[in-house]
Amino acid sequence: MKYNFQSINFNSEYKLIDLAKKRTSKLGLFFNKILSIQVYAKLKNNTTPLNKQVELIISLPGEQLIVKKTSYSFETSLNLVSSAIERLLKKHKKKSKST
Repeated sequence: MKYNFQSINFNSEYKLIDLAKKRTSKLGLFFNKILSIQVYAKLKNNTTPLNKQVELIISLPGEQLIVKKTSYSFETSLNLVSSAIERLLKKHKKKSKST
């Protein structure tokens, strides 16, 4: 499984990268055929404090799952994205078992 983390419009700390790896490493428990994980942490250029977006792209055989969430902190956005992708992986696994 390939892993890629990119920070856009800011310099990320190792603490954020480690948290992202920790949260995404658990995704293999829900679906074991994950080819790659890409995490994009973006700092939007607007004046509101609700400007920290995390985008998570999971590549599966023949398909990609993409989730974006925005909040006041990168940690919260990362937690929201990983929770949403867990639900999508469970649905995908259930759907692939039934076919």
